[in-house]
Amino acid sequence: KEENGVSWGYGEGGRLCRLNLRTGQLKVLLDDPKGGVRDPQVHYDGRKILFSYRPGGEQHYHLWEIHAEGTGLRQLTDGPYDDVEPTYLPDGGIMFCSSRCRRVVGCFPAPVAVLYRCDASGKGIRPISANPFTDNTPWPLPDGRVLYTRWEYVDRNQMTFHHLWTANPDGTGQMVYFGNQHPGPELPPPRFFGVAMLDAKPIPGTKKVVAIFSPGHGRKENDGVITVVDPSGGPDDKTFAKPISGSAEYRDPWAFSEVAFMAA
Repeated sequence: KEENGVSWGYGEGGRLCRLNLRTGQLKVLLDDPKGGVRDPQVHYDGRKILFSYRPGGEQHYHLWEIHAEGTGLRQLTDGPYDDVEPTYLPDGGIMFCSSRCRRVVGCFPAPVAVLYRCDASGKGIRPISANPFTDNTPWPLPDGRVLYTRWEYVDRNQMTFHHLWTANPDGTGQMVYFGNQHPGPELPPPRFFGVAMLDAKPIPGTKKVVAIFSPGHGRKENDGVITVVDPSGGPDDKTFAKPISGSAEYRDPWAFSEVAFMAA
């Protein structure tokens, strides 16, 4: 892929799979040896799955949806952009990150993706964020706000501030959730300056969230430390972020409760 004068390489081979945790049965819903599949999200009713997909031979990722049993594959978005990290909203819409903003990172010729939303069919696409730099991994909170990672890069160190923010689903009320006045808590060795707080999701029955704290500028595949963040201490007290994994080699956290978690 050639973009903004830089060549980007994709790894080939993508599958979307469904695993039955009771029986261990694995069902392949989509298999594309030349394509790429990422960011699957299951609908609230459990009947369909939203994901980002780059079919083999194509350059860009777009939003797709499929029934949970593997039928009804359909494309929702298109165009010369990358649409990634989608999530279902309770009002029936979809929020995602997209390079439709047509911006590049200030310190490197890489495309920027910020928050967008669309309706359930992929129509009515409109921007939610005006961030000059990248937003990542949006996810709804129980109170209706959307929690996401914002790369804050205004008059400050360009490597350090990838922290948690919130916004209403219409883009109003953007506010710091945790971080942004400090590089982040110290992580297990090897130590890196700064933390990218990614893939944050609410913990049921609490006001806390679980996230991956990825060292430094962020690692490949968002690898990092599984961390529980308690917002009751405000955004600036680093002691309210508690690491619960012994190493920085986890990704895609999910909380069943305050004491039961799943991660890749």
